[in-house]
Amino acid sequence: MYPVTADPDYRIFCEERLQNPYPLFHRLRAEDPVHWCEPINLWLVTRFEDVYQGLRDPRLSSNRTGMYIQALPPELKTRVQPLLDHVSKWIQQTDEPDHGRLRKLANSAFTPKIINALRPRIEKLVGELLVDLPAGRPFDLIEKFCGPLPATVISELLGVPPADRDRFRLATARLLKFSSRGGPSLKDHAEPAYAALEELISMFEPLIEERRRSPKSDLLSALVSASEAGERLTNDELYAMCVFIFLAGHETTTSSIASGVLALLRHPDQFGALKADLDGRLGGAVEEILRYDSAVPRAVRLVREDMQIGGKHIQAGQLVVLLLGAANRDPAQFADPDRFDIGRQPGRHLAFGHGLHFCIGALLARIEIETSLRVIAKRLPNLRLAAEEVAWKAIMGLRSLEALPVIAGDDR
Repeated sequence: MYPVTADPDYRIFCEERLQNPYPLFHRLRAEDPVHWCEPINLWLVTRFEDVYQGLRDPRLSSNRTGMYIQALPPELKTRVQPLLDHVSKWIQQTDEPDHGRLRKLANSAFTPKIINALRPRIEKLVGELLVDLPAGRPFDLIEKFCGPLPATVISELLGVPPADRDRFRLATARLLKFSSRGGPSLKDHAEPAYAALEELISMFEPLIEERRRSPKSDLLSALVSASEAGERLTNDELYAMCVFIFLAGHETTTSSIASGVLALLRHPDQFGALKADLDGRLGGAVEEILRYDSAVPRAVRLVREDMQIGGKHIQAGQLVVLLLGAANRDPAQFADPDRFDIGRQPGRHLAFGHGLHFCIGALLARIEIETSLRVIAKRLPNLRLAAEEVAWKAIMGLRSLEALPVIAGDDR
């Protein structure tokens, strides 16, 4: 057998153009589960147990700024240094003790009580969006539904005015094209991302000043209050928290809803089982969607000290990519892992990470996915794909569809 590095999929993966990474992940797991990837200068880890342990290993730092630095020419790095400084303050990239301080603040706004109280509003939004879908002709479900739902929810949480939401969303998309990359094309997106960041901060500035003068009952007011009430949240950290929550609060959930609907429509037996027993199958469907095509397929870590992973010697200063998407298709953890099965016995999938950096928005995402599936199954039981092939975005750090063309019947 020729080496995995000679596989065409390997090269395409390193260039962030691989539409279906799972066959390559299976081959890496079988032949070289802790693999040094020369083209992008980091380790790829594919086995569930190695990924699971890596997510909780204190020898692996969450500060992945080095991934960006090593991919940028020196003069470009200098020009976008404020962007790198900002991203390094995102909660997912911080270590203790800063992470604990920031996490405590974020958790105070994402308590189960607060998030569960959003259910009626989410149900109302889902219903309103589905009413406006065209009947009998193709449309993009992401544009009409999967994108607007979580974007509206997180905008309302942060107090972003309706008139500004599209501008926020578009700027965030430009920033995401940089933050979710890691391959050779990273340098092409650094300066547009820096401009997008400046635009986002300029939009958050008046909102933050308004909350300082007149607090409201929204997440932004809580963050501003904490920054002035002894929680030691600096101004830069406040802006980093706002930008990151807005970005993470809708992009990944959009991806999960869209890929989940795609999986159900490609597996009509599973869609049929869901429609036949919504109350009994809905929870399993949500978890299987999260496992089957994890919206966040990787977690990047910086090695603090020499260590061993899967029998390989990893040097301090090197980068390790824990491939969550590969771990969630590991046959040692999930029987027949490439089969989409909403009746699968619950397993400890890693779609939301694990350990200190477990996703703070996991409950909110689950509620949005669950509500979307419930209403779609009830009101669009004859929903079908309008195209056999779909395209995935060329971004290594986000498993996200470019579009989801579907047709809704007149069954609403």
